[in-house]
Amino acid sequence: MLIRQFAIDGLGHLSTLIADEGHGVAAVIDPRRDVDAYLQLAAERDLRITHVLETHLHNDYVSGGRELAVLTGAGHVIGAGASLAHEHRPVAHGDHVAIGRLDLAVLDTPGHTPEHVAYAVTDRSRADDPALLFTGGSLLVGAVGRTDLLGAEHAVEFAHSMHHSLRDVLFPHPDHVTILPTHGAGSLCSTGISSTPSSTIGFERRHNAMARAALAEPADVEGFVRTLLGGQPAVPAYFARMRPTNQAGPALLGRSVPGPTPLDLARVKALLARDALIVDARSPVAFALAHVPGSVSIPAGSSFGTWLGWVVSPDRPIVLVLETPADWDDVIRQALRIGFENSVVGHLQGGFDTWTGSGAAIESTGRLTVQDLAARLEGGGPDSPLVIDVRQASEYDAGHVPAAWHIGAGELTGRLAELPRDRPIAAMCESGYRASVASSLLRQAGFHDVAWVATGFSTWRKAGFPSERGADGGRAPDTSSTAQPTHTH
Repeated sequence: MLIRQFAIDGLGHLSTLIADEGHGVAAVIDPRRDVDAYLQLAAERDLRITHVLETHLHNDYVSGGRELAVLTGAGHVIGAGASLAHEHRPVAHGDHVAIGRLDLAVLDTPGHTPEHVAYAVTDRSRADDPALLFTGGSLLVGAVGRTDLLGAEHAVEFAHSMHHSLRDVLFPHPDHVTILPTHGAGSLCSTGISSTPSSTIGFERRHNAMARAALAEPADVEGFVRTLLGGQPAVPAYFARMRPTNQAGPALLGRSVPGPTPLDLARVKALLARDALIVDARSPVAFALAHVPGSVSIPAGSSFGTWLGWVVSPDRPIVLVLETPADWDDVIRQALRIGFENSVVGHLQGGFDTWTGSGAAIESTGRLTVQDLAARLEGGGPDSPLVIDVRQASEYDAGHVPAAWHIGAGELTGRLAELPRDRPIAAMCESGYRASVASSLLRQAGFHDVAWVATGFSTWRKAGFPSERGADGGRAPDTSSTAQPTHTH
């Protein structure tokens, strides 16, 4: 039995190819949107992908299930309640899927979503009992999938279902059984997920706090529900598009990811005149020094797709400014994974040098070190900035600059009216990434005296500057239901 996991760090997504190499057949569990990695591995191992299995309708990314099924002729398997609008095999508890000598038994495990299923895998060439579980968004490594993604009105009901799925369906399996979830560290589908991509039933039984809550004796369902629902970030805005997109059937891409589309300066200016948006994927430092007026900073890297979906409308044409054309492939893959395939028109040919070389107008953003910020705060007066802490609420509560307001970077565009326009503003996060996004959004909204704190609170604390803990301390009133992911880069 061949098992190969594929990870997408920014989305915290884990998918798996499992194969009976003796029979030359394979299945892919919860595939990503860009499916070429599975096709390449199958070709290298001389395998035929006969099945695509999904544990649930995904809320956090566009599925590659339909794509892979069409390209390979594989059967597309998913829980019956998913009601996909394209060809698939609906399955329910007790059904079986054969991959050569591998038997995948379907287990109804609602909670994370109502149609959620897990798959218990038995290698018939070795034994008649399961060796591993594909647990999707139910049992995770160190955590349990959240149950509020389809609306607060369903959260408690689904949490009750999750308790049953864990206690009565998954944890009766022996301790040695391996678990392979779909959501890993960095996913917004839960909080506290371990960076380890796999575990065992026994280890989670002993060391997963939510598992212990589910298995408590006597059973305390309401206590489990309270613990599960407490402290979860609110649902990101782009999640609302993922489930219906996956249910209807994502547009087909073909075997390869779209190649670079360079746009000359005249074309870019024409697009900008028709309300296109520049998304600048260069480093925060480069963006702060100079950028196209009105552009948004979303630096390339593992979090690009998350922030693109968080702060940019998919209905607006997007032109990328790249550090180097080599950045295109990763950036466009991340855009595809959140459904932006029709949004990105191309990238400015020659990069930012093309813009500056033409003599076109540029903007810059103030750059502060933590020492600069401390000096300006100590001095007071008109140069003393309002510090906007754009991290998660849990990060802010654990420690922040005294009197800093908390408004997450993903909330800014909905809370601009709360901010003063007659006072300097300094955006700060943990390391500078989210502060770059936030400061660009403020500049775009017409706040002119904006600075970006180039490092972040961890550097502030290490330098010995004062800090506060807790949810008060000048925190702005929270009028938004939108939260943001924790990224420490």
